[in-house]
Amino acid sequence: MATRSARQATSHSPALVLCWVILALTATEATAQVQEIEGPLIPETEASILGFLNDPNVLRLPGGSRVPAGSEIVGDVAVLGGSLELGGEVSGRLLIVNGDLTLLPGSAVGEEVTVVGGILTGADGADLDAGAVVYQAPLRYRIDRGRIEAMPGDDLSRGFLQTDLGFGQARLGLRAGAGYNRVEGLPVRFGPVLRTAGSNPLTLEAFAIWRSVSGLNLETDRLGYFLRLRQAVGGRGIAAIGATAHDEVIAIEDQGISDLEASLATFLLRDDFRDYYQREGWSAFATLQPQRTPVEIALTFRQEDHRTAPIRDPWTLRSEDRPWRALPLAAEGRVQTVEASLQWDTRNDPVSPSDGWLLDLDLRRQVGGTLQLPPSASAPPDDDPLPPLEEAADLPRFTRGLLDVRRYARMGPTSRLSLRGVFAGSLDDNPLPPQYQFALGGEGSLPGHRRFSVGCSARSTLRIARTGEADRDGRTPEAVYPAYGCDRMLLFQVEFQSSLPVSWNPLPEDWQDSELSPLLDFQPIWALFLDAGRGWARGDLGSEVLRPDSSTRADVGVGLFLGPLGLYWSYPLNEQDRGVNFFVRLQKRF
Repeated sequence: MATRSARQATSHSPALVLCWVILALTATEATAQVQEIEGPLIPETEASILGFLNDPNVLRLPGGSRVPAGSEIVGDVAVLGGSLELGGEVSGRLLIVNGDLTLLPGSAVGEEVTVVGGILTGADGADLDAGAVVYQAPLRYRIDRGRIEAMPGDDLSRGFLQTDLGFGQARLGLRAGAGYNRVEGLPVRFGPVLRTAGSNPLTLEAFAIWRSVSGLNLETDRLGYFLRLRQAVGGRGIAAIGATAHDEVIAIEDQGISDLEASLATFLLRDDFRDYYQREGWSAFATLQPQRTPVEIALTFRQEDHRTAPIRDPWTLRSEDRPWRALPLAAEGRVQTVEASLQWDTRNDPVSPSDGWLLDLDLRRQVGGTLQLPPSASAPPDDDPLPPLEEAADLPRFTRGLLDVRRYARMGPTSRLSLRGVFAGSLDDNPLPPQYQFALGGEGSLPGHRRFSVGCSARSTLRIARTGEADRDGRTPEAVYPAYGCDRMLLFQVEFQSSLPVSWNPLPEDWQDSELSPLLDFQPIWALFLDAGRGWARGDLGSEVLRPDSSTRADVGVGLFLGPLGLYWSYPLNEQDRGVNFFVRLQKRF
């Protein structure tokens, strides 16, 4: 549906006029050095970019290139379908298409810099005589007989969901949520996005969340929402403050599996790797990312109401006669938390790094509110009523920390070594609420052992609790696990990778420079890995929820990568709860 023009909106809603005035007052002029432009590429800009790319006098570099300090390139340079790290000088124009540009201190570009479909970092430490322009929209293109052309059909969608408000832009956002799951099906977010111009833009996102399990039922209890207001400060996106209001279903842990992998497993195999809970409330946050440093810091306050998420049985390709795996109880009630996080990232590639460090530190403390574990009972015989449930006791306040350290080291031209250590859990002697607990096991962490095998026996028995959707008699009873996992967890992983001396790309020669080429460049890589993990419980969650510590589990395995596809075989070194496990991944393990 097309977005209404500013004139149409103001003629019907004086409140919108006031909102736009407030937004306009917060807008600032863009800096002369770097100009950021949102929205789709207009035809004139696209034609200019294509003309530059097809100019035979322009030096075209492959994506992932690096120009070291002290070197100089005379003339114009274009990078198509990848990123560039510039430490030296370019005497002419510089164009990056569908990739990022990193300018190292002391780098220089004699004429204009243009980045399309990527981000520009390090501009303050570089010498840009003619400034830079960053277009956030990517360029959709194809290569036909060595010539780069725009993809047909782009003109049909230009400007359809976006309008210029003068002080900024508004568009209609439509995106899928984290993944297809057994609670929501596919969560789809849709709603307006407003962003002011300038080096300190104000961004407002107002999304409704439609869950595919609801079908055409648009009752409010079946819908969610996510609102976020973010004000950049300090220029160039260095810092920001903001707030959110949300009603959403959240995964307790990602289990080391990507959103795409989890969605495909749920839809195709009727096997959901993750567990979930529902939260509703608001948050306030501040972020800081100093330029020319690999550090990002965030501080967040949350006030939320938590509850156990009911299973709603979305449609899957596999037989729907197979029951879904039960969810764990979530501690319910209103809770206030303060969270501080720090990330240090010096990896040379965020997707497939071969050098650098990644450090994630997260601390979260409950500062208010009360959480209670809903009462549960052993499953009664068939047709017997659910026995009376005692009142739930309050859980103690918690302090939780997480430290994830990864080191990537290049061992040779075609080999690398990756190391990872993770410690997470309660920082005092109190047990964590189930939605803040941890579990190991399965393809994402210990593939030689069964999923949740390091879970402090939280899933040893099923119980019955009133956690389902409400009816005339209150919330309906469901089979649940009394907890999620352990209160503390330790994981160690090491993996060595090396390329085999063969490669093959099925694309014809004229398509070798396209964006598809890296995805279909099959240079087999073999891998050897070792994993070990252990879990601890810091107390019981009531007389009915006894959780002993989990013993150390370890496994070894080998892998073979064919482009983005990874084939793995893993074998447990102790606790022989499974034999050789073969599994497929669509991304690197870590």
